[in-house]
This record gives sequence, structure tokens and C-alpha cells, in this order.
Amino acid sequence: MATITVSMPSTFNKTKVEFPDINWNEVMKAGILKRLNELKRFEELKNEGVL
Repeated sequence: MATITVSMPSTFNKTKVEFPDINWNEVMKAGILKRLNELKRFEELKNEGVL
């Protein structure tokens, strides 16, 4: 599995403290994978001439 480094605004640290039970790594990973799937679907539709 690849490792990436993300820079976040300082306000994110406050949010992490407010919600310590949330696995932020999983939240970010899910968001990235969702966006990648959206981009793949967009490319498929574009190549099919639907867009």
C-alpha cells in the first residue's frame, strides 16, 4: 500500500481533538478512493460519448 503525506490547516488539529474516536486516516482514504472512482466513471462516460 502506498503512503502519502497530506498538509492540513491548523484548524484540523482542533477537530481531531474534538472527535478522537474517528479514524481520520480511514476517512481520508475513503474520500480519496471515492474521488478516484468518480474520475474513472467520468472518463468512462466521456469515452462512451455520453458527456
